[in-house]
Amino acid sequence: MIIEFSEFIFFGVIFSYLGIVIIYDYFMHNKFNYKYRFIDLCLFLSFIFIISQTLFPIQLDTNFNGFEIYNLIPFKVPISIYIDYDFSYFIHQVFGNIALFIPFGFFIFLKNSNVRKSILIIFLLTLSIEFIQGFLPYRYCEIDDVLLNTLGGYIGILICKVVNKRHIEVLTDT
Repeated sequence: MIIEFSEFIFFGVIFSYLGIVIIYDYFMHNKFNYKYRFIDLCLFLSFIFIISQTLFPIQLDTNFNGFEIYNLIPFKVPISIYIDYDFSYFIHQVFGNIALFIPFGFFIFLKNSNVRKSILIIFLLTLSIEFIQGFLPYRYCEIDDVLLNTLGGYIGILICKVVNKRHIEVLTDT
């Protein structure tokens, strides 16, 4: 049995999120701030995109027998991909892992404006995903993903810091 991350799941998660936020704001008598909610929504969308790319599809009938589920040797997999496969596959794997976390790094830093806290959140999210991948028989848990994803998040933070300060103030002013 295979569970795909379909449009149905995507829209169901998005509408559930929006419903919860609206109900929460209503019952807590919070004034709806479009700027903060936009940042929250973008952060949530980047998180959902990361989950959809790293944990799906889920194959429930796959066996663990003979499957290496983790790698703790830094750069072992990227080097072997570079040597054994087409260069475009190497680029896809390495830069794909970096690019995947750039939006998340951008929006998490925009939300809290603390570099250390943002990097810690990015690192913990990456570590959690890799931990979960260790229990999925066709997925591969490796240290390189942790390093490259965290680097991608840090690049997102740098992009956010480089963006014109006036534009950030427009988004974060109340």
